[in-house]
Amino acid sequence: MALSLRDHLYYEEPDAGITLYCGDCRELLPLLHLQGAACVTDPPYGIGYRSNHNSSRRGKWARWVRYENMPGIVGDEQPIDPTALLDFDPLVIFGGNYVANQLPPTRCWIVWDKRDGIGPNNQADAEMAWTSLDKPSRIHRQMWSGLLRAGESNVARSAKLHPHEKPVELMRFVIEYAEPDRRLPIIDQYCGSGSVLRAAKDLGYPAIGIEIEERYCAIAVRRLRQEVLPLDMTR
Repeated sequence: MALSLRDHLYYEEPDAGITLYCGDCRELLPLLHLQGAACVTDPPYGIGYRSNHNSSRRGKWARWVRYENMPGIVGDEQPIDPTALLDFDPLVIFGGNYVANQLPPTRCWIVWDKRDGIGPNNQADAEMAWTSLDKPSRIHRQMWSGLLRAGESNVARSAKLHPHEKPVELMRFVIEYAEPDRRLPIIDQYCGSGSVLRAAKDLGYPAIGIEIEERYCAIAVRRLRQEVLPLDMTR
């Protein structure tokens, strides 16, 4: 039986132009027949990462709430081939430093400063995204170190949703820098918990997401259904 894109449709908001598919992007992307899209994505890094911790939070009146250890990312046990993404322009690939030898030289890297002024610890100081942009490199500063997280996803409001979760504020920054003229829809074929889709919706961009794990599709849908938060929220 031929693969049907409709069979993998998980969620749709026609008025906002948001669509989410559940399945393997390698199979679904050819069925989309995209004429152009700006790709902002965070693929598996090929490093076999295991979070090995519980996600926790404490509400204003609640005790600490603990969640199960997060399993590894599907596909992260093997190196990825980022060249399949090069058909998209503009293109932003988080974790691009892991596969930089397979990507063209670039003028523009986006650096996420995760310390944003706090002292050093055993967490990563920064993360890097390779881009196809012919623009100056940029830094987004937002604290994101263990339980210390600035922005909408701080632990007072939300438990950690995904081992490689990125802040919605970061993705809004990237989308606006990569596609300021709003000519193209945004696509994220490694959608995870939906940070790119949520950011695109907040900004009024149409967007397509693909995620292979249904548990994260469900989380992404829950986030998309939440009321849009103010864009200047910093705490």
